[in-house]
Amino acid sequence: MKNPALSLSTVSFAMLIGLASGISRGQSEFEFYGRADITANQINLNSLLPQQQEWQLNSNASRVGFRGSYQISDSLEAIYQLELEVNFDDDDSIAARGKDLFENRNTYIGLQGNFGRIIAGRYDTPAKTAGREVDRFNDQAVADIKNFMEGEDRISDLLMYTTPDWMGFSATAGIITAEDASAVTGNSDLAHGSTLSLNFSNDFVTAAIATNNDIDKQDLTRLMTNFYIGATEVGFIWQQADRIDIDADEESWFISAEHRINEDWRIKGQYGITEYSVLSNKDEQFVLGVDRILNGNAFLYVNYVQLDRDQTVVSFSDNSLAIGFRLSF
Repeated sequence: MKNPALSLSTVSFAMLIGLASGISRGQSEFEFYGRADITANQINLNSLLPQQQEWQLNSNASRVGFRGSYQISDSLEAIYQLELEVNFDDDDSIAARGKDLFENRNTYIGLQGNFGRIIAGRYDTPAKTAGREVDRFNDQAVADIKNFMEGEDRISDLLMYTTPDWMGFSATAGIITAEDASAVTGNSDLAHGSTLSLNFSNDFVTAAIATNNDIDKQDLTRLMTNFYIGATEVGFIWQQADRIDIDADEESWFISAEHRINEDWRIKGQYGITEYSVLSNKDEQFVLGVDRILNGNAFLYVNYVQLDRDQTVVSFSDNSLAIGFRLSF
């Protein structure tokens, strides 16, 4: 039997695309976009119970969406985005982790003009956005930095403001409305969490300092920089995350690099550590990969990741060999 919720989601998405296409013929700009990223993974997850040692087909946050703007006046426009993750390997197996065919990603509506930009909806925190600049294997199984670092949060019920750019500098601030927390605590405050970043970017370097307050039960500070040295791109992250519900914290650092060998090939790698205050546990990740570039929108790749989890009583090692293809459109 078909899943009614899935059918409704599919129909609604198609209707929204049709509506947006109609609007795009008026005073607006409209873009339909997507990314297909499919890998065959030989994966060993020894830290899970039961352990997984198998071949998997993974969709790696493949997505489709549309975004655009509608000109309200000479100095003001409405902006919108609806983005859905597409799980090509959707089924009921452990490998698919029970995911639906479509899952909500960054989706918002907002206004922008000379004052900057304000959006409302579901979106990545500034800390996650900063991390994406440095994570060379973002969305990959085991290789994504979310597997050993906190701070990779996409937040619902978010109101977020970004200032205009001034000589490369900008700031972003957001609050998470307290609608979920008030039902439990009776608190009628506007927000139960907040996020902030100060950013700098030019043709050679990107840098940011980002903080989260009471997001995913943590207070977090992240420092990031990403810069070019000839044909090589180098990134670095340091962060501190403190739990607000228990006496525990963790410190992480992470470095990555990507080198363009020529028009057809690039090599990339990354290494990071998270140390935990509880029982002196530690996670250590190492990833190495090679890309065969087909054109500006498509490439084939191979990568290998090992994630060692050093715990007081017992230690585990997770690893994955991925052979994949990515197409952006």
